[in-house]
Amino acid sequence: MFLKNPKLLLKSNSFRLITWYTVFFVLSSLAINIYAYTVISSYIYEQSRAEVEEDILELKEIYEENGIEALSADVFEDANDPFFVRLVTSEGISPILRIPDNWENIDPSYVKQNILHSEDGWTNIYDSIEEEEYEIRTLNLAEGSALQIGQTMEKREGLLSKIRKVYLFAIIPIVLLGYLGGLLIADRALSPIRQLINTLDSIVSNSKIDVRVPEQHADKLHDELILLFNKMLDKIETLINGMRDVLDNVAHDLRTPMTRLRGTAEIALQSDRNEDLKEALIDCVEETERIQIMLNTLMDVSEAETGAMKLNTEKINVIPMIDEVVELYSYVAEEKDIAVQTGFPEELYVTADSSRLRQVLANLLDNAIKYTPRGGKVDIEADHKENEVEITFKDTGVGISEHELDNIWDRLYRGDKSRTERGLGLGLSLVKAIVGAHRGYVEVLSTPGAGSAFSVHLPA
Repeated sequence: MFLKNPKLLLKSNSFRLITWYTVFFVLSSLAINIYAYTVISSYIYEQSRAEVEEDILELKEIYEENGIEALSADVFEDANDPFFVRLVTSEGISPILRIPDNWENIDPSYVKQNILHSEDGWTNIYDSIEEEEYEIRTLNLAEGSALQIGQTMEKREGLLSKIRKVYLFAIIPIVLLGYLGGLLIADRALSPIRQLINTLDSIVSNSKIDVRVPEQHADKLHDELILLFNKMLDKIETLINGMRDVLDNVAHDLRTPMTRLRGTAEIALQSDRNEDLKEALIDCVEETERIQIMLNTLMDVSEAETGAMKLNTEKINVIPMIDEVVELYSYVAEEKDIAVQTGFPEELYVTADSSRLRQVLANLLDNAIKYTPRGGKVDIEADHKENEVEITFKDTGVGISEHELDNIWDRLYRGDKSRTERGLGLGLSLVKAIVGAHRGYVEVLSTPGAGSAFSVHLPA
């Protein structure tokens, strides 16, 4: 792709990342090399001049202690000595002058005339013909004379030139290494993005919503990105599955009421009596109301299970709410001669949506009364335990068989013993979904023929 359209290459994040890394790596390496060269050259200069300083102080000591004859004997003792040595009197005469062989291009008269009155310190002279440079150290003596020692800079500059060539030749592998390092770092840095793209492509192309990006555990930032992306996919999958479940449930359970509606309407059309028509319309209204309740409840369950339910949470005392629900169902309980007993403190606070929590309490009490035989009993208890509030509904009803306990929370599920009672099979599904939306959970303990105990646990 990039070869066909070079502009895409220049705009790609990979190219930019590699380029910036290579430039940064090369500039950093050059800075380090320049610093190292400066340190090395300074050290060579200092060592070279330190040797000259040591020799000139030694010659000064010989001259001051033993005179000019001893100085001359020491200077001309070694014919291969590479140093230029000269003694200049206050009258400008040079009684001692030794010019090394490697100074052959320097005219002695030039030395005598041009380096006679050098000040104390270092002086450089340059041979334009041979393009060589020399440096001379002048040391003033007590009686007005001066001692000079000089050396060529050829070896020193030659050594530094070799070092410079090594650094110049090292630039190529440094650039190559920087580019390869940039490729590696860009590949590792963009790997999570590439995995995200591949995962999205798999989802779009193959409609596989269950595909996830594999976690590498190589970098914390990358792992966080992958984790959040997978969580987002989980959320989307949950929403989609919830929608599918709702549609499946609606499609399955709307058949019966719709069939009844059609049958009632057909019978009414065949009848000539106004009373039959009125009864048919009443049945139709009841069935439509039943369908509407079922649809609304299914939507509430789906929203709660997928986390899309909007909760207006506030800190509320759950005790008055329980009392309201008990009072609401007192007439139904009296009709069945069922005693509803309560036991809890005066105040018990939770952070919840009051209307939704009221639905939970009403559904559990309604179930307890519905499946408790005449003359039975329902106990409602509430208490604060550790970091949660527990509300329990105990009844002496028909109970739930062991093989049905895992199914009672399913939408539209109705057990064998509940089919004789009027209902939609959505009450417990709604209870579990709402409590889960409040970050709580529901437990059930049941013994067939002895009753059941449903416990709601909410964060305090």
